[in-house]
Amino acid sequence: MLHVLGMKKGDIIPLKIEKFALGGQGLGFVETEITGEHSLKRRVPIFIDDVCVGDEIEVRLAKKKSSFGEGKLTRIVKGSDERVAARCKHFEQCGGCSWQFLAYEKQLQWKEQLVRETLLHIGGFSLEVLNEVFRDIVGCGDATNNEAPWYYRNKMEWSFSIDARGELSGGFHVKKMHYDTVNVQECFLQSEKSVEIFKSMREFFVEMHARGENVLYDMRKHRGLLRSVFVREGKRTGEYMVIIQSSDAKFDTEGLLSRLRKFPEIVSVVQIIVHDAKGSPTRLEERVLQGRDYYREEMHISDTRLQFHVKPLAFFQPNTLIAEKIYGEVAALLKGHFSEEMLSTMRAYDLYCGTGTIGIVLSRYLKSVVGIELNANAIASAKENAELNHVQNITFHEGDVKKILDEMAGTMMDIMTIDPPRSGMEVKVLEQVVAIAPKALIYVSCNPATFARDAKILCGNGYRLTSVSPFDQFPQTAHIETVALFVRA
Repeated sequence: MLHVLGMKKGDIIPLKIEKFALGGQGLGFVETEITGEHSLKRRVPIFIDDVCVGDEIEVRLAKKKSSFGEGKLTRIVKGSDERVAARCKHFEQCGGCSWQFLAYEKQLQWKEQLVRETLLHIGGFSLEVLNEVFRDIVGCGDATNNEAPWYYRNKMEWSFSIDARGELSGGFHVKKMHYDTVNVQECFLQSEKSVEIFKSMREFFVEMHARGENVLYDMRKHRGLLRSVFVREGKRTGEYMVIIQSSDAKFDTEGLLSRLRKFPEIVSVVQIIVHDAKGSPTRLEERVLQGRDYYREEMHISDTRLQFHVKPLAFFQPNTLIAEKIYGEVAALLKGHFSEEMLSTMRAYDLYCGTGTIGIVLSRYLKSVVGIELNANAIASAKENAELNHVQNITFHEGDVKKILDEMAGTMMDIMTIDPPRSGMEVKVLEQVVAIAPKALIYVSCNPATFARDAKILCGNGYRLTSVSPFDQFPQTAHIETVALFVRA
């Protein structure tokens, strides 16, 4: 039986934070003792939010398990030397970002270490292998650009709530809260113009609420109008799209549009009406209130400029400038492993292809590309973007990856690119990939844990990991992207 010495749930305990865990929580350790015939002492990790490595703290033990615990911060006794002052005045309350207390170079160091440790412990790779294949993390900008880790997002969702005074509040959710919001006055994750646009919209809805109109949508009663607001931005084009996600309740659309006309950068205003009647499947209806049903974005990758029409519901990597580096790395890995002549004869699958960006980037080097994606809106955008960039050697298939690969069984491919959701690849898809046996496989991951799990399986089935590159797509948070190359052993 395991006993944490002298402690029980609810106790206040002192800790020093020694490292970060995946997700950005701090880790401190307490001594434990296993009682029995032989007494055994070991250290058990305690996970705590909102702390920095080096902090000396007091926490209330909130959860106690046999192998770990969770604590709630009650007091910082002595702050870490790694701490810096947060730039945003909302940081302590706002759930929009979590690592503003770390200098950017420290954020990069810890993210790189987290990917390494995950591959070591979950993936089972040796330090020798990791030292051979691991590349330095790619951050936003360089040391000469202090604004690089700020203003980077090209899409932001803003939420609304009613505060304690009965007034409409709009911004990000309060940390660990699902309904309450911080009434944001500043934010450094997206452009200043994006914040201005949002604040102008919020002012319009606040005035509606003050007149007694039922502005905020109540999901339990299915009454009201407003669910959330999105502002999307073309970082390379300067074009903006505004999206109002709402019920089908009527409101003064012309009044809102008149507010937004002072921003000539807005090329599209779209209302997404959510139909979610009880007993019926949720349906989204798109209405263009003003302008186009897309905004233009570009990606500058090596010597190529690609054009994209981004639709309201289409996924597009939220950090355009880092996405350019990620896709540039994908192309560089293939060009570094195969000759130009060989690549021109090769065919590729682009699994979980989204709006087709990776496939479009690689199409100029390959004989043909087949993209597979479940989301119908993404596939429609992918086809339009391929046409926009005059790409004729790429085709797209809408449907579940497992099902499409089954339908195309026997079609052999030389290369695969895989950009799965956070859950990684399903076991069946991994089995299909191994059976197809491409010569090279490039894996783009947004979750180091599931990437390490899948990498272990691939390397146990005839593949060798030859390159791992972390990319910081989300500064001021603990999220991290990884690009890796596997080749058949």
